[in-house]
Amino acid sequence: MDKVSVITWGESGVGKTPFAGTLQECAKTSPCLFLDVDMGTLSLNVLKELPTVLLVDRWSQIAIVYDRLKKQDWGKLAEFITKETGQEVPVLQYKSVVIDSGTELEYKLRSGVVIPGNEKGDPDKEIASQPDYLRTQERFRKMYRVFRDLPITLVMTAGVRELKEESTGILKRYPDFQPGLARDLVRMTDLVLYMSVTASGVGAEAKGERHLITSLSQRFVARDRSGKLPAMITAEKFYFKDLLGKVLS
Repeated sequence: MDKVSVITWGESGVGKTPFAGTLQECAKTSPCLFLDVDMGTLSLNVLKELPTVLLVDRWSQIAIVYDRLKKQDWGKLAEFITKETGQEVPVLQYKSVVIDSGTELEYKLRSGVVIPGNEKGDPDKEIASQPDYLRTQERFRKMYRVFRDLPITLVMTAGVRELKEESTGILKRYPDFQPGLARDLVRMTDLVLYMSVTASGVGAEAKGERHLITSLSQRFVARDRSGKLPAMITAEKFYFKDLLGKVLS
């Protein structure tokens, strides 16, 4: 196996975006195409090497990118990104793609479903019905599956949603998608990593220690299909080259 599918999720500010960006610094996953749905790539500036970034504000862009990746039409993909960004992009054969974040992408898709023909639909104009949510789930599920099945590594970030387990009444944390969709995405993914951070010290002495939960617990949904990672990983910073060195070995 030379590729992997990953959902890394957690609260805002824990470092999901720069972590995903380190795919660019890993030989197995570089070059990396970074699909910026959250408009949050300022945090990528901490990286030594920057991925190719495409700002995504329309669902139709996702379809075009997928088509170019599937056909491995690197020239047309470079032309499309250049046109969208207004900056010359070299022709690259991407080994990985990031969707940052899947939570925001689902929101954009749902807005377009509620107000057909308007991908930037104002959610205040209409209220999503149950069929709207079901259509959103199915379209998003299909999108995720086809990206996952490409011969490249896929990483998608997500926020946090708490759901009460009917059988136990315990609040459990999931990636922030509609409940049925979240369970399906977890089932389809190789690595589901919950990220958190704890701070110690104050002022100039302040330090952040990050944690990755890789296995299912009573409170958190996580998964390591490879079985090669410890249940929790702790570090000041995370790099995909370290994880993939174990998972793909």
